[in-house]
Amino acid sequence: MSGKGSIQDFAALETLFKRFYKPLRAYAFRFVGDKDLSEDVVQDVFFELWKRRGSIRFEDAAVKSYLFRAVYTHALNALNKKPQNVCSLEPAREADILDQYVTSYMQNSEQSLLLKELEEEIMSYINTLPPQCHKIFMLSRSYGLKNREIAEQLDISVKAVEKQISKALYGLKQHLAQKDLFPLLALAVTCLSH
Repeated sequence: MSGKGSIQDFAALETLFKRFYKPLRAYAFRFVGDKDLSEDVVQDVFFELWKRRGSIRFEDAAVKSYLFRAVYTHALNALNKKPQNVCSLEPAREADILDQYVTSYMQNSEQSLLLKELEEEIMSYINTLPPQCHKIFMLSRSYGLKNREIAEQLDISVKAVEKQISKALYGLKQHLAQKDLFPLLALAVTCLSH
């Protein structure tokens, strides 16, 4: 992450994303007729907008028409079977993205200021985990302990630690998807890790 400028830019991008994500997804869906593909198209457009943030002012009224135009173009490209234009999020990558975000957010409070709603949902979900699962997850993600270290500390097998972490991440993914926050999470990780 490159300092404060990037954080303010991302906060502005987040505002645009929350405002336009659903209408843009519906617009993309009209062309591609596929829910996952329309989500990919919209995320890809926002990521491109992020890469061009030096030349585009996020608060400019023209951004709205730029977004709709870009979604139209990307949707057509996707239909023409040009997958290189669509940054698709395979299920295998979803878990990585979630894991990456949770780890970086729990160890970096500055980033969490950007995504208050996301942070609150993550914490409220983590607090519903059964005690052992909660403890393992916090030791792993907040304190950065290795699975082996957690296993030794709690006197359980490494396999048991891995199983609890997978269970927590899977549940968290479902929880965020229900709240329609998963696309914002994917965008946050993509933008802030470049």
